[in-house]
Amino acid sequence: MNVLITGASSGIGKALSDIFLENNYQVYAIDISDIDKKDNLVSFKGDIRDKEFLLKIKEELITQNVQLDYIVNVAGVHMMASLVESDFDKMKRLIDINLTGTMLVNHTFHNQLKEKGRIVIVTSEVASFDPMPFNGLYNVSKTALDTYAQALRQELNLLGQKVITFRPGAVQTPLCSSSLTGTQNLVDSTVLYKKQAGKFLKFVKKFMGKPLPPERMAKFIFKKSVKKHPRLIYKKHQNIGLVLLNILPKRWQCGIIKLLLK
Repeated sequence: MNVLITGASSGIGKALSDIFLENNYQVYAIDISDIDKKDNLVSFKGDIRDKEFLLKIKEELITQNVQLDYIVNVAGVHMMASLVESDFDKMKRLIDINLTGTMLVNHTFHNQLKEKGRIVIVTSEVASFDPMPFNGLYNVSKTALDTYAQALRQELNLLGQKVITFRPGAVQTPLCSSSLTGTQNLVDSTVLYKKQAGKFLKFVKKFMGKPLPPERMAKFIFKKSVKKHPRLIYKKHQNIGLVLLNILPKRWQCGIIKLLLK
């Protein structure tokens, strides 16, 4: 059986690659960074936003008569940003990787997906929550990705193919650690929100919770992805504070956040 995985050099993507290999899958791994060499793993170094790069991989799969059982979309980046101050090109890059890059991967490789194949899309716990200040750009990208997953699910369901969405909470990955460094960078660079960003950094450190090891999250994703009758959406390790905050009306949420960061 064959699986294509993006974001496979580290974090959840790497852990998922390892689990699929342990279960005798042939893995085709994509990442912009170097991927460790292993038996039954073919790696491709490049950017999922690069259509020509993806088409070259597709040509190689076609040449080898490879049909995919799974396309697993993990690749993503994080950025803490002031929506009215941050560099727009950097903001656009995040959207292009987290959303349109994933769309391009699935668009490119769908013809190689088997008749009963499955597409797995890893979004985030924030996808179902109202945005927090300074994390809004990331939230927008993951909420849009979550919506895209549902739209793709509706279409592929007509063909007998499944789309499974995972919304993981904090995991010990480079993306998770970048939320703290990104907030510190925001504190250093912002003009409009110097006081609020500083308080938000303390807030994030205090309430982030303990991230799960990527191997544990990957094991959960693998187990649910290969089930005969999987659910459409899975949540794992959600932040209880965010869950409780999002029970409240939006006006109350804004008021509480403003009071905390005042």
